[in-house]
Amino acid sequence: MNSLKGIFLHNLTTKIVMLVAAFALWIFVMNDQNPPTESAFSVPVVTLNAPSEARVTQDTEGVKVKLRAPRSVLAETRTEEIKAFVDLAGLDPGTHPLHVQTVIPHGLEVVSVMPDMVTFTIDPIIQRRMAVRLVRTGEPPPGRTVAGIEPDARMVTVVGPQSVINTVSEVVGEVAVPSEASGDVDVDVSLYPTNEEGYALETVRVVPKLISAHVSFARSLSRKVVDVKPTIEGSVAPGYTLADIRVEPARVELAGASNVLDTVTALSTEAIPVVGLTDSTDRTVALILPEGVTVTNKMVTVRLIIKKQ
Repeated sequence: MNSLKGIFLHNLTTKIVMLVAAFALWIFVMNDQNPPTESAFSVPVVTLNAPSEARVTQDTEGVKVKLRAPRSVLAETRTEEIKAFVDLAGLDPGTHPLHVQTVIPHGLEVVSVMPDMVTFTIDPIIQRRMAVRLVRTGEPPPGRTVAGIEPDARMVTVVGPQSVINTVSEVVGEVAVPSEASGDVDVDVSLYPTNEEGYALETVRVVPKLISAHVSFARSLSRKVVDVKPTIEGSVAPGYTLADIRVEPARVELAGASNVLDTVTALSTEAIPVVGLTDSTDRTVALILPEGVTVTNKMVTVRLIIKKQ
């Protein structure tokens, strides 16, 4: 043992100097052959603990992470190994500038992160009840007209980010009227929300998205304008004459099937008795309508002008 100890301690100072010199030489050689260098990696910024009932947006999707390491280490580093993230835990709705944090493999050093802050906006998801407005498209079958459209739901729910829900003006459903229907039909109607300018809002859901509408048809009506002819019953008092008869309105517009209107040349009023009259008078009377014919106003005013002979 003493001999081994003597060998170890013999020229100890020289041996230490040589060891340090060898280590320094190794460092020099390694730095010369595999020097430290820098490289930038573009990575996405992911979010942790994002609220489930909110839409989260950010002003930039990714950052550049500059790393320093020996050239051989950087050459083997993959972008997938570098993580950039922010933690949204406990944040209230609104806009928040947050520092970007990183996770990198062992042996690498972070030089910089650009940008080092990313602004996040937390927009709560809300819902709102709204009425449905139906818009008819398409033409009914020949000889038919749309008598009515009845949806199975008049109120629906819109769901989406609060900032967008506040801009919803109405929920619209387009009812495509079939041109070859032989009778009343039920059609599916897709609903979509729009803003005041009429643009559809893609980030808003409508619940339910699809409703049904019952489309009823009626025979299409023709229109025709005819004269009104008052029906006078009896005679005025002796010594007087019925000098003139004026009707307001003198002509009315009829609606009905064309084959029925073809037979109508004028409309008569109900009988207006004038027996014993000595003074001019106004009478409001009803029109006598053929079956299948309608008018906007069934009553007319007849002015009877009576003069002394």
